[in-house]
Amino acid sequence: MADIVQNPALLSISEGRRKLQSLAFAQSSQMTLQIPCDTVVKRMEIRFSGNVTTTYASGTPVADALSTFDNLVSNTRLVVDGATTVKSTRPYMLRQNQLLMSGVLAERKASAGAAAASFNNPTADAGFTYGTTTQITTVAESFVLFFQMPSPWVAPEDRESTYLNLKGRSTCELTFNSRAYSSLLGFGNTAPVVYSADDFRIDVTLVEDRSMPREKVFLDYIQTNQQVTHSAAASEMRFRLPVSQWLAGLSILTRDGAAGSATTASGKLLNSNVMSNVQLAVNGTNVIQQTTFQAIQAQNRQQFGVVAPFGSNVSLFDGFAFLNLLQNGKLASALDCRKSQGVDNVEVVYDLNGSPISYTNPISIDFETHEIRQRT
Repeated sequence: MADIVQNPALLSISEGRRKLQSLAFAQSSQMTLQIPCDTVVKRMEIRFSGNVTTTYASGTPVADALSTFDNLVSNTRLVVDGATTVKSTRPYMLRQNQLLMSGVLAERKASAGAAAASFNNPTADAGFTYGTTTQITTVAESFVLFFQMPSPWVAPEDRESTYLNLKGRSTCELTFNSRAYSSLLGFGNTAPVVYSADDFRIDVTLVEDRSMPREKVFLDYIQTNQQVTHSAAASEMRFRLPVSQWLAGLSILTRDGAAGSATTASGKLLNSNVMSNVQLAVNGTNVIQQTTFQAIQAQNRQQFGVVAPFGSNVSLFDGFAFLNLLQNGKLASALDCRKSQGVDNVEVVYDLNGSPISYTNPISIDFETHEIRQRT
């Protein structure tokens, strides 16, 4: 191993991995990590782990069904040179995208007990877990921020066309916008929990291709997440997608408007029945795809080999669907959304189902675009 480490030629061709300085998690804040501008990044592997003590004199705290990190972090953003936003996404979307890529869900573990789990590494697959009062909850979750567009979505010959080349860039910042610990509770749950002695950290590892030259130009793989809400069933609702160049795919996440209760986590659950008909339309009338939400989910399971079985009538694929626009995985087949090609707008047109879908509170829909852009 000593010879390998000391041999520059071997270092230049081997896949590099570099763990950056850990970020201490702080609720209701903005945490920023400076990414070194001396490398070409294929992906960033992000792990959230640690523990917190929960205390409550009354009530029944039950955690929201989504992952711990998604409830604590509203947005993960990566900005290059202070102006170019390459990623603006939410952790749960990254988790689901990873499921499409590998067919297996990413690490999501939690446990509660009189002491923290050894090495902050619980063994139970779960979201945030509340124990009895004064017990300690330990969490470990991981997800991947891809710059190399993940396979099997993209053809092998195109997978190296979207690396993030930071050589010669002035700055690159990865920012996490966090919420208060109270957001861990299921919607409508009002247990008066006090969170103390918290010790969570965010670890980021760069997966690099050091052999790429500084002058190599890549396409940017842009992810942009936006959320809309609705208070009633409706037909032909329209959402204009924030795309300007080539659209490769669209992730959709739907949650119902159920009220929940003070003792459950039954409010605003992921629900695959919120949305029915789905269209992707250019300039209002040119329909590129016309399908249903359930048909998209079925196609996702078939095309990507997704394994997310049902248990107690719940699947970890609930409420999520990915509209693929690449034909045979070719980036050249992405939808051209440039104004120079006569495109003024690209919209999702969709219907919202009525009863038994609850609109006691507004339902929410996340649209996340997967866009290919030329570097400017």
